Amino acid sequence: MSDSVAKPENLDELHEVLRSEELVLPVGNQTKKPLAIHDRATRVSLQNLNGILEYEPSEFTFTAFAGTLITEVMETLLQRNQYLPFDPMLVRDGATLGGMVGAGLSGPGRFRYGGLRDLLLGVKFCRGDGEGSTAGGKVVKNAAGFDIPKLLVGSIGRLGAMVELTFKVFPHPGRQHTLAVACASPQQALERMATAASSQWELDAIDYRPERDGETVFLRLAGPDEVNQSMVHRIVELWGADVSEKSQSDGFWESVNELDWSGQARAFAVKIPTHRQTLEALSAWSSNHTGVDLHVSAAGAVSWVLCDSQQELDALNDFLTQQKAAGLLVRGETDRIGIGCWPRTDVSTAVKQAMDPASKFPPLFHA
Repeated sequence: MSDSVAKPENLDELHEVLRSEELVLPVGNQTKKPLAIHDRATRVSLQNLNGILEYEPSEFTFTAFAGTLITEVMETLLQRNQYLPFDPMLVRDGATLGGMVGAGLSGPGRFRYGGLRDLLLGVKFCRGDGEGSTAGGKVVKNAAGFDIPKLLVGSIGRLGAMVELTFKVFPHPGRQHTLAVACASPQQALERMATAASSQWELDAIDYRPERDGETVFLRLAGPDEVNQSMVHRIVELWGADVSEKSQSDGFWESVNELDWSGQARAFAVKIPTHRQTLEALSAWSSNHTGVDLHVSAAGAVSWVLCDSQQELDALNDFLTQQKAAGLLVRGETDRIGIGCWPRTDVSTAVKQAMDPASKFPPLFHA
């Protein structure tokens, strides 16, 4: 791995680094270490390009440098009773806006309002030749041009160096309630998640965790208290004594966002896009591995696996390969970005060639 880290103080210095270095990997505060590693590339940290540039509370948008800490953004929005509804992740570790977008991580709140890719309006970024480009805009109703901002979500620094980001925000919902729904089996948990997701309850989050002592679906309600209580009544009517209100729910959701919800310290954290069939297999697989913990988020759209050894990580890699599923490593001492099955498509190849024709940024896969 290259130990070289450039930390430009301004845009001119960033442009010069991009022009002078043979291969560069843009990073933020490197809170997701596997994504900030490359054996040949010079890492370019955007952490010194930080601060909120524009904030229009009446328009529900803000623009900030990519190196801005998410904590700063959240504190500023809260002063005007607004927030990012998708539950930004690894905030406590010092995650930046650019790192969040590059990793493509959204928390449980993505269920109701969509993930960060749905709220990202515009991006200014530097191409491999050191020149700047702008995509998207600073208003919600902007449909001009190709939607490059969405391509940069989850790009892991392979398409360009993001400099400025514009997001749509939402009014803070007020009170929150969290219900824990006990389930007799993984199949019942998945069925109840599907019921909740297709209901008229407008839930804020639907998560699921299989544990040694039972299966539990977690439902988060957010809004005026009288509305929440009405929804609680309907849910209890449906599932009866299986429903209980979870105490200390703020800490519970924070632990999910910070990936420290396991009762034990786990060395690796892997994000896996999932669907019903994959979930059933993943739940059964994790129950047979004592060094593995599973948490399912966004009504089953994404699963998080924490494991404590390279051996368990290798076993997860074999399992995902068999399932033709992909896993993104966001925590752990490893030089691997992904495990499982990551197909190379004509579309992804064409996008890479179009946005980085000089191959200034690393490929996602080694040749």
